[in-house]
Amino acid sequence: MALAVAAVAIALLAIRPRRIPEWVWPAGGALLLVALRDEPLAAAGRAIAAQWNIFCFIAGLMVLSAAAQLSGAFRWIADLVVERAGGSRRRLFVLVFLACSAVTVLLSNDATAIALTPIVYQAVRRHTENVKVYLFACVFAANTASFGLPFSNPANVLILPRARLGPYVWHLGPPQLAAIAINLAAFLFFFRRELEGRYEPARLHPPQGRTRATLFTLAAVAAAYFAALVWGWPLGPVALAGGACAAVTAGAGIGPALRGISWRTLTLLGGLFVLLDAVTRAGFLQWAVVQLDRATQLGSLAAIGAAATGSALLSNALNNLPVAVAASYVVTRVSAAHLAYPLILGVDVGPNLLTAGSLATLLWLGIVRGYGIRIGALEYLRLGALVVPATLAAGILWLAFAR
Repeated sequence: MALAVAAVAIALLAIRPRRIPEWVWPAGGALLLVALRDEPLAAAGRAIAAQWNIFCFIAGLMVLSAAAQLSGAFRWIADLVVERAGGSRRRLFVLVFLACSAVTVLLSNDATAIALTPIVYQAVRRHTENVKVYLFACVFAANTASFGLPFSNPANVLILPRARLGPYVWHLGPPQLAAIAINLAAFLFFFRRELEGRYEPARLHPPQGRTRATLFTLAAVAAAYFAALVWGWPLGPVALAGGACAAVTAGAGIGPALRGISWRTLTLLGGLFVLLDAVTRAGFLQWAVVQLDRATQLGSLAAIGAAATGSALLSNALNNLPVAVAASYVVTRVSAAHLAYPLILGVDVGPNLLTAGSLATLLWLGIVRGYGIRIGALEYLRLGALVVPATLAAGILWLAFAR
């Protein structure tokens, strides 16, 4: 029952029939399992409460993104990209992809999806009719660049809540660079016709005082993330504190910034965590641990490939954040701690296949639909199939070497 309800809820989350809000399906599925007593109410409450760090982290990112938008910080970054492209639509695409990748690595993929997507839309639509191409750059950069650092994706925090920076960068830094290069090269080829032509760039004006202050605060928040990793602090409170500081420096005040928190998104996450807890009770995770143990016996490459590919496929079936919770369970029970890195690789890169695969994609999809831009499931899958196998393969090969 738990597996069936979870599968249907995730499928409806991806399809979104009759434009019913996304949060309804996982939350409704969770409530159904509680009502049917397949998931005890107390267990559901514990499943949600156990992820307090992730809820704080994502809420902090939402406040941070809202403050950056209100201050004009992200707008200035987008205008800088448009100006530096020098009128070339192809160069503009490259710079948009790289800018979104940089924001993802230093602040998180959800910050890219929430804050940069609308700003890229506003900045690019004045210079080209093919706005959708640049919006694809936003979301694929958000997912592809999200495993470079431990705080680049909330899923990373779930799998390795106390990650050590040095080993993490050694294992996932090189495949991160390779993934960005592979994704960018594939898109430049695939969209080569849409990226032809030139535009007239506008002159870039220097940032205003509060914009400069907010840009400095964003850099300070990124530095605080590094400090938290070194000292073993949880990242959720750091993100909340950073969001509060950004709201002050942006001159927005706490109230307007708090309105940037999407309670629907947090409700969606709560439902997903309860669904995962029910699936765990059904014995699915124990089965996954057994399969990974068997793969480990076949050699390092087989184990790494199974971990990365399995977590990638499951992320598209169940959404990557619940799968990250499951991966943390696996890491503590499999006698090979190095499998945490391929699990992170799969959980972060895998969701580029389907629109329901990651929270960042769901947030991005809601924003672009608000602009009247329709993204078909097959259209997204076609792009994902172009880049996911190659990026996964590059990461798996490096991790087999780096072990």
